[in-house]
Amino acid sequence: MKRIKSKVAVGVVVVGMVASMGTAFAATDAGSQLQSWYSTASGFAKAAVTGELSTYSVAKNTAHAAAVESTKGQAQRDIRDAGNAKTASVQQSINSQVAQYTNQINSAQGAISSGMPGEYDTFVASANGATNAAVAATGTEDKKNLASAVKNHKNTYLNRLDTNVAATKTQAVTALNAEIASTKSELQALLAAEQTTATDEVKTNLDNKIAALEAELTALTNAGVAEAKTAIDTKGNDLLADSLSDLDAIVQGIE
Repeated sequence: MKRIKSKVAVGVVVVGMVASMGTAFAATDAGSQLQSWYSTASGFAKAAVTGELSTYSVAKNTAHAAAVESTKGQAQRDIRDAGNAKTASVQQSINSQVAQYTNQINSAQGAISSGMPGEYDTFVASANGATNAAVAATGTEDKKNLASAVKNHKNTYLNRLDTNVAATKTQAVTALNAEIASTKSELQALLAAEQTTATDEVKTNLDNKIAALEAELTALTNAGVAEAKTAIDTKGNDLLADSLSDLDAIVQGIE
């Protein structure tokens, strides 16, 4: 503002000097000078607004990206925890079932082994061959049936696990995508509102600043012009009085 006042003051002085010199120098167009200054100042003001808006936009986008990243990370952690928990549960169930079957087999084997000597001692003489064949056949069939039962039961629950986990995963993915889309939509609406408000505020501020500056410049210009006119009138009147006095002195000196 001090530089503007200095320019106006210098302009006033120049106007006075040019007026006092008559036609010796061409007067500078103060309006053109002011317009040139305003164009430069307006360019700086617009650049400042643009820079502020750019900084604000970067901050908002960074906050938005952080919020989305946080939501995504939490969802991934939840899915990871659920998957790990389910895996542990399934593994524990499988190991428990295998242990149960092993205990049953060992128990059956122990019972057969412990009873077998007495049984075969009793019938060894008369039915040793038939008994051995029958026991062998029974053992083979039992092992086959047991292996088939274990395999079928295991496959049944493996298939159920695939089906159930796939359904749960599909539901989780759908819910997560819906949540992300909803969150992004809400944030986009908030961002649009903030952008509109910020734009209106910076424009209003610029309008107010320029209006105040123009009013101040007008007042300074009017005061300078009035002062210049008064000085010109005073000096003109003095010159006229001196000239008339000199002329009158010459006329009185005619002899």
